[in-house]
Amino acid sequence: MTQRTTLAAFRRSIPVLALSLAIFACSDDKDNGNNEKIEGNSLLLNFTSDYVTGELRWMHPDSSNLSEGTLSFNQDSKVAAAEGNIFILENNPGTLSCMLPQNIGDTIKQKRLSDEFPYEATAIGNKGYIALNDADYIQVFNVNTCTPSEKIDLPISEANASTIKASGDTLLLTLQRLENWSATKPGLLVRIKASTKTLIDTIQLNLYNPSSSILSKGKLYISLQGAYDPIDYSIDITKTGIEIVDLATGKSEVLVTGTELGGGTGDLALDEVNQILYVTSVSADWVTSVKPINLASKTIGSTLPDIVNVSGGIVFDKTGKKLFIGDKVGLKVYNPATKKTTTIGNQDLQPYSLAIVNF
Repeated sequence: MTQRTTLAAFRRSIPVLALSLAIFACSDDKDNGNNEKIEGNSLLLNFTSDYVTGELRWMHPDSSNLSEGTLSFNQDSKVAAAEGNIFILENNPGTLSCMLPQNIGDTIKQKRLSDEFPYEATAIGNKGYIALNDADYIQVFNVNTCTPSEKIDLPISEANASTIKASGDTLLLTLQRLENWSATKPGLLVRIKASTKTLIDTIQLNLYNPSSSILSKGKLYISLQGAYDPIDYSIDITKTGIEIVDLATGKSEVLVTGTELGGGTGDLALDEVNQILYVTSVSADWVTSVKPINLASKTIGSTLPDIVNVSGGIVFDKTGKKLFIGDKVGLKVYNPATKKTTTIGNQDLQPYSLAIVNF
């Protein structure tokens, strides 16, 4: 089983022969010679790609320019952050890289994974957990050494895991359940007790094909992309939208549908203080915009301005109270206070995956 998540993911997987492995070995710790000292206690991480070359870039969230530093990885990689650590998940071959943000790139621990398609990572203490899109288990690893260890089996086969979050000792894993590249059943939320590696329960969602999730104050917000036609890749927007799972009750409700948004849903970012959920929305002609949703009133706001086509996700900086957007033409930042979008300087490749690490 090698199914991926979306048409975009399918297109990204095509140039697998043009692999660009990182410049360090897969089993050793390497000094990259970057020697950049980071001030402050957070970094905006911007993995960039032109589908041939992949680079990790970064900046302080208050800066107007990306740092001069770059780190090379496979073009089809994702960046994640948890417990003050940075994780790079490279696809085909599946590789995990771990580093600390304080001296980013000085020492990078890198290990090969037995699965080819790691999708998202989280951590609880010194243990990390990886959701794998084409394997029916969770890969556990040591955060300090980056070494893979045991595996936690999922309760179903052909699960197609897409997101993983940690709430205390509970892992929250969303499953897409794809068949021939299309979601044929509603998505599932699986809850697993991490310390004992045992299943707590499974919660069937209302919509199809979960792709992004945000955990906040006992609720899991899940974006579901819906069902794609395997021939023309059109989206059935009646099966797409955003759900909210109350973790105390195990109940899920639909916040908004794809019909209400006017397209399929993608990435999520949350302004917890103002209770504004940002979502990327994909139109029928495959243009991706960003829309805000007021969680109190459950109303959808106007499309954010000056965005061409989102390619690299969105992430909200709770300290600076700004939304970072991986636009196809470059990394941008939206200020909710001024309702203006500006472009970050010193860019090369287009954004592909975003995260913020706090340390």
